[in-house]
Amino acid sequence: MTLPWLQAVEREFAERLHGDRLAHALLLSGPAHCGKVDLARQFMAAALCLENRYPACGQCRSCQLLGSGAHPDGHVVTFEERDRKPGVMRTELVVGQMRRLIDRLFLTNTISRRKAALIYPVEESNVSAINALLKTLEEPPSDTVIFLVANDPGRVPATVRSRCQNLTVRLPEHGEAVAWVTQHADVSAADAEIALEAAAGSPLRAVQFAKDGELEQYRALRAALDGLREGRLTVGQALPDLAERDPARLWFWVSLHLAALGRANAAAGGAIRPLLELQRQADLNRRLARSPVRGNLLLQDWLIQWARLSV
Repeated sequence: MTLPWLQAVEREFAERLHGDRLAHALLLSGPAHCGKVDLARQFMAAALCLENRYPACGQCRSCQLLGSGAHPDGHVVTFEERDRKPGVMRTELVVGQMRRLIDRLFLTNTISRRKAALIYPVEESNVSAINALLKTLEEPPSDTVIFLVANDPGRVPATVRSRCQNLTVRLPEHGEAVAWVTQHADVSAADAEIALEAAAGSPLRAVQFAKDGELEQYRALRAALDGLREGRLTVGQALPDLAERDPARLWFWVSLHLAALGRANAAAGGAIRPLLELQRQADLNRRLARSPVRGNLLLQDWLIQWARLSV
């Protein structure tokens, strides 16, 4: 399925490919959950395709091998399991991964005219991994294209960004996004609006939320927050249900809600600093959700502060 908000970037890539103007590295950046990784996989397939076309032909030996995960000239680096902890995924890309990739890229390509690599999300690389990548970008192996994908390009060092061709994905305009979600999730425009709000504007994630029943959870969270502010609920009443939620999702939604309130208050000339402080705490709590800290205590403390908010 071609996503309409990706078409401009696809055309730009196709022109570079057909004009033999691909750089040794391309940085594909844009908001999370906008289809960038799948798009980068399509770009890599085209770079390896024996027909040298976009979209890739899907029929040649290169396309068949890439589809099976056995292409000797195509490589992917992303989060992998921790050493000695099967089933526990790393939260960063590490230097060992980059070194293994670099060793492979300096081998002679065997099937395609190019070698290709996909690295995502590149901004989650640790310092040693970034340094190894940078050295390769400064002295790239011949006939190689490296596709980097970033949700937050501002966290990618300027020394890396400056050595890449940059392609930027933007989310669709709000009306276009509502129409797309309404069609693909088979929901009303009102529900599509709520789904997009919960998904921070991402149509793909909004469709997933609508289909998975997440909208009711989002509405319940909003109702609980409103009830606390208006005095219709106590922290003791709201806490049990909220504490059962996935903490990363809960704090993501809380942060979104506070950002929206901050924008509304700013537009009305109201105070925003208390909201920003609570939003920063919500973002910190989201990061702490990965740690052994007792999440229910963090949530209880935050809800007490929220209930006392006077803006």
